[in-house]
Amino acid sequence: MTVSGALEAAVALEAWGDRRGWAGPDPYDGLSATRLVGPLKRTVGGRRVLSQLVKRSPIDLRPLLGISPGHSAASLAQVASAYARNGFLSADDAQTKLSATLARLEELRAPDLDDLAFGYHFDVQTRVFFYPRGAPNVIATAFAGNAFLDAHETTGDAAWLARAQSVGEFFIRHVPQTEDEPGSYFGYLVGDRTPIHNANLLVCAVLARLHRLTGDERFGSAARDGITYTLARQAADGSWPYGEQAHLRWVDGHHTGYILEALLVAADAGIPVDMNAWRKGMEFYERNLFLADGAPKYYAGSLYPLDVQALAQGIQTFARAAGREPRYAVMAEKIFAYGMLRFRRDDGAFVFQRRRFWANSTPHVRWGQAPMLLALSHLLAVDAP
Repeated sequence: MTVSGALEAAVALEAWGDRRGWAGPDPYDGLSATRLVGPLKRTVGGRRVLSQLVKRSPIDLRPLLGISPGHSAASLAQVASAYARNGFLSADDAQTKLSATLARLEELRAPDLDDLAFGYHFDVQTRVFFYPRGAPNVIATAFAGNAFLDAHETTGDAAWLARAQSVGEFFIRHVPQTEDEPGSYFGYLVGDRTPIHNANLLVCAVLARLHRLTGDERFGSAARDGITYTLARQAADGSWPYGEQAHLRWVDGHHTGYILEALLVAADAGIPVDMNAWRKGMEFYERNLFLADGAPKYYAGSLYPLDVQALAQGIQTFARAAGREPRYAVMAEKIFAYGMLRFRRDDGAFVFQRRRFWANSTPHVRWGQAPMLLALSHLLAVDAP
């Protein structure tokens, strides 16, 4: 039943995204508003208020505020990875759409760098920092690196590997790896030295894959140092905080999934990883960030909001983990079944968040639809005979 259910969901979701060119709203695009909010953009507090107002409103405020649908590099990268993995389209259709999606992705590269790097299509103000539209960040760039690597591994085309190597060069040359024994960590932005575990490990996973394919020891050494840093800071219960600074100590679902998946990817690429630490992390993830019925908790200490990215990342993390420990396939299927029951819209897309008494049904592409399509491609691979 899961095979057919996941296949039908992937086909419908891909059709939904393809009709829109994979453009759409984003939870954090509030600073793209062109009407009514000028004063709010002038201060850090105002920018945070505006971002959260647009994100949290159960009514989509974007038409009122003049926020247009956009193409996200992170979205296109994850969709490209899904096309490379496939399992839901004919081989010819997947190949054609893979090439077209990667071409569109490359159009979004940061223009002022020789190396390939990517940012978001909107200004961002978080509790940590502000960065402008298009400024390269390691999350979007790591997703792009994985997309190029997935395309290379699927097609054998060396041109995609060359693009992935350019992404690796961006990390090595432009993103500081800060020494902090044991190990060292990658920052989030060019010149940034904020210790954020999921960002550090997403970079390390791409570099690990590059090392396996190219033999370039710079990539392997940097990946080993970054993994050492994060593994050394695992809590006794198996968790990791979002970051190491005092105001970044929360533990949430989708970032924990990023960490665990990145560790597994690096291990599969031949980089030494303490798999006992990975198993302890997986046990914490399953026990503390999901309910028995597969519902994804946002934070370890609270259920709401039920969030589509936590859902998608849970499917993907457990589906990939099933390659090492087959029992995790059951958890991946359970989370998928919960998502079909509580998150899927009539048009094949997935709602953004559910709170206790209401839902935000906006179908965010970067936050929900692209991660879900990639997650379904991983789930279909588990179910493949």
